[in-house]
Amino acid sequence: MHRPQVDTALLDGLRAQARFLGASATGLLPATRVRVEERFARMCAVPTPCPSYGLAPGCPPHAMSPEAFKLYLQDFQTALVFKIDAPVEDLLGPKRLDLARAIHRIAATLEHSALSRGMAKAQGMAAGSCKELFCAQEQACAVLAHKRPCRSPDLARPSLSAVGVDFSALAALLNWPFGKLAATTVGGEPAMGLMAGLVLLGR
Repeated sequence: MHRPQVDTALLDGLRAQARFLGASATGLLPATRVRVEERFARMCAVPTPCPSYGLAPGCPPHAMSPEAFKLYLQDFQTALVFKIDAPVEDLLGPKRLDLARAIHRIAATLEHSALSRGMAKAQGMAAGSCKELFCAQEQACAVLAHKRPCRSPDLARPSLSAVGVDFSALAALLNWPFGKLAATTVGGEPAMGLMAGLVLLGR
């Protein structure tokens, strides 16, 4: 079935907005080229469960399954991917939470911008669990525990890893260096890594 392409001016505007909000770089891909594998979602639970496992709607086992997400991607034309480059030390330390919050904020803002400009199926996704990032002081998620609206609807977005997105494959398609976070210095300089999010776009 033919699907209309996303307007170039809209894409350019969203990419510029991402950079304005703090993204180091952006990239565009057909949405169906986002690689999804069950094993990445499974890592949230085994061998050691993530501390946020089961605590948020966007995390397993409540998140969309990888198989369902593959089908979901077929409803979109384009994936706008963005990243924030940061020292590995920050990505592995306490500053990780601030970086993840920034990724969620960018994803949510771009989603809202796309929706307001006719992208009826825009969906932002980000790194990290919204429970840890926005409701760490709350005993339980309002959505899961009480069937109430999200406390941070303008910030919290579903987790990329929860639905099985293979970010290393995504980074390779965009020619973004990406590897295991290990080294702390390279030639005397801080080793760099990245954190990322994306917005799926469709009419």
